[in-house]
Amino acid sequence: MRLIVIGLNHRTAPIHVREAFAIASEAVAGLDARFVLEPAVSEAVVLSTCNRVELWLVPAETNDAAFVAAEDIALKVVATERGLDAAELRQYCYFHRGQDAVRHLMRVCGSLDSLVVGEAQILAQSREAMTVARHAGSVGPVLERVVQAAFRCAKAVRTDTRIAEETVSIGSVAVELARRIFPSLANCRVLVIGAGKMGRVTARSLARHGVGEVVVINRNFARAEALAEDLGWHAKPFEHLDVLLVEADVVLTCTGADRPVLDVKRIKPVVKRRKYRPLFIVDIAVPRDVEAAVGNLENVYLYNIDDLEAVSRDHLQKRMGEAEKAEIIATSFTRDVMEAEEARVAVPLVRAVRDRASAIARSEVERALQRRLQGLSPEDAAAVSALVEGVVNKLLHPTMAALRASSTERLSLAEAAVLLHGLEPEGISAEDLSEASPPAA
Repeated sequence: MRLIVIGLNHRTAPIHVREAFAIASEAVAGLDARFVLEPAVSEAVVLSTCNRVELWLVPAETNDAAFVAAEDIALKVVATERGLDAAELRQYCYFHRGQDAVRHLMRVCGSLDSLVVGEAQILAQSREAMTVARHAGSVGPVLERVVQAAFRCAKAVRTDTRIAEETVSIGSVAVELARRIFPSLANCRVLVIGAGKMGRVTARSLARHGVGEVVVINRNFARAEALAEDLGWHAKPFEHLDVLLVEADVVLTCTGADRPVLDVKRIKPVVKRRKYRPLFIVDIAVPRDVEAAVGNLENVYLYNIDDLEAVSRDHLQKRMGEAEKAEIIATSFTRDVMEAEEARVAVPLVRAVRDRASAIARSEVERALQRRLQGLSPEDAAAVSALVEGVVNKLLHPTMAALRASSTERLSLAEAAVLLHGLEPEGISAEDLSEASPPAA
């Protein structure tokens, strides 16, 4: 199976590494197109979310050297794009090939590999990644088949299990963390910074938990206004940020900025103006919106995306049984994909075997008709041709069936002969066949 997955996520890399590796949404299409300019890569999709960056690649050929070449060039391209050292980046990455890569995609799209197992955002993000890659011209038949199967797997997971019944989004986990600090959110004044996708997810979670007063702020005021109007909240221009920080009890920030929106220089005077009233900040953005040193200020409680994992683990324990069911579904879809790919690989081989046999048969019939059977009528000549073709088809039938159902098991020459010719030799056991042929190298 010509498939590679290279990536890093919340398990393999600390947040400062994920920040450095994060690929801005506007840069993804260019990177997709850049990959397929390389001779070692024939297809590519880049998935970049707040907790993971993955490269889904199809190498130019199916051999170890081709896989290594594709992996090396992919890391080099991304490292150059992000101004990183490829060797240093490699130590934080995971690498999957072939069947392992297929299973990984099933688990990712089915939200089994997410920080919050069961969350719905990763499927939407994966669909968007595929759409972007298609427009960039970097998706081919292999990725199209495998990723579509992963989408079907995700649908089956959500339909056939109850994995999504508990808290299943980063935003909702952030809200739960806030509830651990404040007994009731009904009396809290909440400031949401950012009206993008994660801002919307967080806002909806806040709405479900009945928060008292919520203000949405965004550099694009129209987007903040649209989100606030949708949920019956208030929107303010970004220029009011400092005043709003003084008034808020809870700050949930999730912008797409490439540098901190809140730093010590900004927050320090805010703390004084608040008369040291506790300020709870949850930063669910990657790259981070809040400078880490802000958490050292008095009466400021700062949590980032990695801190949410502890809450996520609590929920995972509640959903462990459903997660196990989902893993079985992922395994089943992986097996189906691999079997389909093996059958697909056999098609040209089946055709080649049949074409060769048919060509030999035609040649021999023509030679016989020209030399020994010259006196046959056209009808009799056609009957001879049909007879020979029928014999060839019957002889090839076991071979064709065996090739179409071929597996990855390695057979001895004797075992292969029995399988391909449909033989059932009397008195010959499997042990006899093993002894008759040397073991496969």
